[in-house]
Amino acid sequence: MKRKKFICFTAIALLTFCMLIFGGCPEEQGENKVDPKLVGDWSNNDLDPDNERTFSIKANGSFTASLNPGGAQGRGMVNGVLIKEGNEYMMNKMTETTGQNWGPSVGLYNRVYVKITLSNNNNTFTLICEDVPIVEEFFGGTYHRK
Repeated sequence: MKRKKFICFTAIALLTFCMLIFGGCPEEQGENKVDPKLVGDWSNNDLDPDNERTFSIKANGSFTASLNPGGAQGRGMVNGVLIKEGNEYMMNKMTETTGQNWGPSVGLYNRVYVKITLSNNNNTFTLICEDVPIVEEFFGGTYHRK
């Protein structure tokens, strides 16, 4: 009887172990890549310094954005990463690095999906966020290659 319990316990433990290994949380993918046409420095070219927004995007998806949400909350810098998923990008790991009072709120919008559409021979992109309007208020708009 003890041998039967031991075998049953061992089988359950092995099954549990295999489930954790093969069915656990997905690992972050090795190297994230964005559309190579997005790599570079971008600006919305707004002549009003309060409304100007810039993006610097690297091939691994990391980005730095300079912005002033709503044009009146104070200019700050946001670092984060764009993760390509199908036709959208997930904005993740966002942190504001200049200490603005709105800074902590950007982290609340990690894992939000945005659409980035290239146009004008890949010299312009438009970023929209249909699901979370405040993300569009912070980051949305039309950007031109610098």
